[in-house]
Amino acid sequence: MNNLKISQVQFTASQIPNLNSKFLEKYFNKALKSKPHLICTPECSNIITNDKNYLKQNAPYQNTCPVLKMAKNFAKKNKVNINLGSLLLKVKNQSKLVNRSFFIDDHGIIKKIYDKIHMFDAQINNKETHQESSLFQAGNKITYTKINNIKLGMTICYDLRFPSLYRKLAKKDCSIVLVPAAFTRPTGKDHWEILNRSRAIENNVFIVATGMCGNHHMQRKTYGYSLLVDPWGKIVNSTKDKPSILNSTIKIMEVKKIRKKIPSLQYE
Repeated sequence: MNNLKISQVQFTASQIPNLNSKFLEKYFNKALKSKPHLICTPECSNIITNDKNYLKQNAPYQNTCPVLKMAKNFAKKNKVNINLGSLLLKVKNQSKLVNRSFFIDDHGIIKKIYDKIHMFDAQINNKETHQESSLFQAGNKITYTKINNIKLGMTICYDLRFPSLYRKLAKKDCSIVLVPAAFTRPTGKDHWEILNRSRAIENNVFIVATGMCGNHHMQRKTYGYSLLVDPWGKIVNSTKDKPSILNSTIKIMEVKKIRKKIPSLQYE
């Protein structure tokens, strides 16, 4: 496979998993018109809120999550790969939740899961503080998957600020790195584009950055502005801050071409 068609679904999730499942199924059906090999969704695709207690009570378990169930069925029925950017899930016999990304193949089988490694503990301003580590168990494994022979690295949101993770994925010969996110608006405005472009340039990879957008439960606000960046750091496709589907075709040969031009990966 020389070209990979990707549809990025940017949407405004609610605090109700069943509702998000219905939203996403509609978007998936729209995305099918462009015949993608892969559909990507943002971080927090099943539930989003600023209320920690609400999240603890209402986050589903993996085996009861309606978004995951719908996506597996949809992938199988329509012969399409799906990256659920992340689902916020309870884990049996564990007090903390996980922020978990799923790669579902075109047979509806979960091929890989990735738990977010870097926890978003930050004080953005006087009004906005995040303490992800108090609520979520961090992952500890770098993860990549394949569509045919194309390797795709899996990351989530705040991971974007840790270049060593992307370097490791590039050294594993990933041509594409997935960056589902629910970026804040202040950090998104100042850092989102430049961070995604930087990770693409440093590692000669395509970056597929799919953002959550809009106003959510209990005044949570997300940035949107999904991007697809090529290995030269050029923005191939992008959208703004409203729900939308971004359809792009990745030419995998570009990775080899640019790694030949600037072979920086060889010198570490």
